[in-house]
Amino acid sequence: METVLQDLRYAIRTLRRSRGFTTVAVLTLALGIGANTTIFSVVNGVLLRPLPFPQQDRLFMLAEQDRQGSIRPPSYPTFGDWQAQVSAFAGLAYVRGGGQRLTTSDGVQSVVASSVSAGFFTTLGEQALLGRVFTPDEERSGAHVAILSYGMWQGRFGGDTHVLGKELAWTAGVFTVVGVLPHDVAYPPWAGAQLYVPLAAVAATDRALTQRGFHADCRIIGRLRPGITLRQATADLDLVARREAAAYPAFNADWTSVQFTPLRDEILGNATPQLLVLVVAVGLVLMIACVNVTNLTLARAGTRARELAIRAALGAGRGRVVRQLITESVVLAGAGAALGVLAAQLGIALLQHVAPSVLPRLETVRVDGWVIAFVAGVTIVTAIATGLWPAVRAARPNLIDALREGSGGSGTGRRRQRLSAVLVTSEMALAVTLVTGAGLLVRSLWQLRAVNPGFDPDGLVTFFIAPWPKVHNPAELTALYQRIESGARALPGVTSVALTNFTPLSGAGLPSPVDIPGRARDSIHDPQVWFLTVSPDYFPTMGIPVRRGRGFTDADLTNGNAVLVNEAFVRAYWPGLDPIGRPVTLHKAVQGRSDFGEALPSTVVGIVGDVHHSGLDTPPEPQVYVPFTRNVWGHMTLLARTAAAPAALLTTLPRMVRAVDPDIPLSLGGGTSAVGTLDVASGLASRALDTWLLGGFAAAALILAAIGVYGLLAYAVAQRQHEIGIRLAVGASHGDIGRLVVGWGMRLAMVGIGCGILIALVVTRLLGALLYGVGASDPRTFVSVVALLALVALAAAWVPARRATRVDPMVALRAE
Repeated sequence: METVLQDLRYAIRTLRRSRGFTTVAVLTLALGIGANTTIFSVVNGVLLRPLPFPQQDRLFMLAEQDRQGSIRPPSYPTFGDWQAQVSAFAGLAYVRGGGQRLTTSDGVQSVVASSVSAGFFTTLGEQALLGRVFTPDEERSGAHVAILSYGMWQGRFGGDTHVLGKELAWTAGVFTVVGVLPHDVAYPPWAGAQLYVPLAAVAATDRALTQRGFHADCRIIGRLRPGITLRQATADLDLVARREAAAYPAFNADWTSVQFTPLRDEILGNATPQLLVLVVAVGLVLMIACVNVTNLTLARAGTRARELAIRAALGAGRGRVVRQLITESVVLAGAGAALGVLAAQLGIALLQHVAPSVLPRLETVRVDGWVIAFVAGVTIVTAIATGLWPAVRAARPNLIDALREGSGGSGTGRRRQRLSAVLVTSEMALAVTLVTGAGLLVRSLWQLRAVNPGFDPDGLVTFFIAPWPKVHNPAELTALYQRIESGARALPGVTSVALTNFTPLSGAGLPSPVDIPGRARDSIHDPQVWFLTVSPDYFPTMGIPVRRGRGFTDADLTNGNAVLVNEAFVRAYWPGLDPIGRPVTLHKAVQGRSDFGEALPSTVVGIVGDVHHSGLDTPPEPQVYVPFTRNVWGHMTLLARTAAAPAALLTTLPRMVRAVDPDIPLSLGGGTSAVGTLDVASGLASRALDTWLLGGFAAAALILAAIGVYGLLAYAVAQRQHEIGIRLAVGASHGDIGRLVVGWGMRLAMVGIGCGILIALVVTRLLGALLYGVGASDPRTFVSVVALLALVALAAAWVPARRATRVDPMVALRAE
């Protein structure tokens, strides 16, 4: 122990004397370790940390599956049949989510409430953080009790520990708070539930629970019994599904099997491939950082050759020298790790601030014991990777060679330069791989941003109006919508106003079966189209062009059967034909359920341009537009186009809506305002985050590679001053010397770039799922990366080359 402490003290003294080397090495390692710590913290919190449910591997989300492989959540009546006929589950539970009105001191607000069947929390194995979960008696009787999510408890009640017993007045009545859930519980993930109530408490008012055709906003989860395999449970449920298809052909004819999705996979979504790409990226950054520090250590060993030779001559064994040099590497790695952890803390906080909804469970990410253990492991590996090779080479000094090196000789120095050249080449290869990946993501994001959404988002303000179920009469709903539309039209700066049930790019909506003369309908979902109800001014307000025919008029609101279709509809069902005047039959959506009621015989009067409904990366799908009075929805979105800045309208529009009807919620729950804008870029948040992160890591790799080239050439110039002096003395020009140094650097760089291209052709295939409109081996990207890396290498080589041209041959020869 005394020897170890002695080595540590000596290492610290030695590194303090070489402050330039120490600073560069520590910062380089801090960059690599900090990036890895940040991403590992996210991976640990999102992917590795178990869900807060016991035996999570036995929890599954269950969905009906048809013969084409499409899936849908089962209806509540189907859930009842499953419960009665299947014994493979220790627990089977139904959860339904939706917006509800909550009356507070600030007025009517909207919350996302999940109504859950008996045994929901028992099936999950979930316990309350504060208070308790529902009792069996409360679940059976439908008692008016509620459990708060952690977010609602913190946000709406300020974390008040006396919240238990408080009463909440909302749509279904007055409910008493009996519990608060832990902060890392978020199921269903798609609902963002703020509170939970027993399903039996809302069954009388939720007509969807009686409809076998209702499949929206619900999930069924099951916990397998001990000893029951997934194959056994699947066989049992498939048998029940076939019985359901035979018993209820109008609703279940095609749905003859059941899909099991691990609950963990549903909660995590597509986060796994997204994070694996970033793990590979930060691993490459750390490798480049280690190569850089190894190169620095090799260069520094050249200046310490005399010191190490004298120590060996005085009796220091090879192992003793290696241990001393490894100790210095451990000190460097430890200092880099300490700075890296601080940087990781800032990185995690930044991610949670700028991208809270992009990754699941991001709010639970923190630097915990596992992360510290990871940092310790990375520190040890880094210390060995950066110090072992230089230490082993330095531990075999030749006193004569060392003295010659000290005077400007070349023997061992040339060998050290060749080793450094190999390291710099590998560094360039790794940098090419990272920069190529970042370039592909940048091009992909650029392609997406260039996609025409089909409408003009500039100057559009939206307001979500949800008067149902308080107002459910179609005539009353229509009158309310028209009053709000008139009020918005009178606001200063507003140029046009419209209504729609679902906005573009939202992916929300109700695909409707459609009957087309001359085309057989194979099932309820083939063919089907997006069913959109709009007001007459919808197309001019949105900037959607009418390609042929006409748009809606006010007369279409009260009589007639006019509909408009988009170009994708024509391509799919009437290719090469004139659709104007052709008949189609839609099926009317029924309020409170997601199946379809009476037929709507219609005539196509116009064709409009395609609009991306599910996202910019999804091709336009067939859409049919119907006047909103023909199928009145319990919610609509008001669209107002303003000639002025939208910020003013974001304030005045809610006040106007509240003046028309004070019971319309001004928020959507979770602190989300009902008023906003149609931000096209918001749908690209996940891709943008990946691009920025990988781009940042690529920039770091590029800088480190440039430093590596510069450091190698600068060291070579310093070691070869005598040779340069001789060349100048025998007639070489300064230009010749500059070209010599630059040429050497560029040869190394081009070898590294060539190797990097070969590696990138393989590695970038991992990005396939994240790319749009560009292939993983896109030639333009690869050519651009080669040009960029060549320019960076040229810039890094220019400074040492310029220094070499300034060598005075007389000074160099006199030194020799």
